[in-house]
Amino acid sequence: RALVLRDRGCAFPGCDRPPRWCDAHHIHHWAEGGPTNLTNAVLLCGHHHRHLHHNDWTVRLGDDGQPEFIPPAWLDPDQLPRRNHYHRRT
Repeated sequence: RALVLRDRGCAFPGCDRPPRWCDAHHIHHWAEGGPTNLTNAVLLCGHHHRHLHHNDWTVRLGDDGQPEFIPPAWLDPDQLPRRNHYHRRT
């Protein structure tokens, strides 16, 4: 519930999928010792969950605790973090 309240849907930049279409993704994989908690999780739709596992994107929580995604260098040489602003609209 806390993950849904924080992310409000798929956290990948530009995605409009609602929480009911999403699953929790471990930022640091649980098999590598990553904990299952709010600071190590992000809500992603199935498409972006697979995309993150099979491409060179990385995800982290920003200083404000919101998910941000770093694109691969071939896509953005500066690797500027990106956020999903869709679910933040008022």
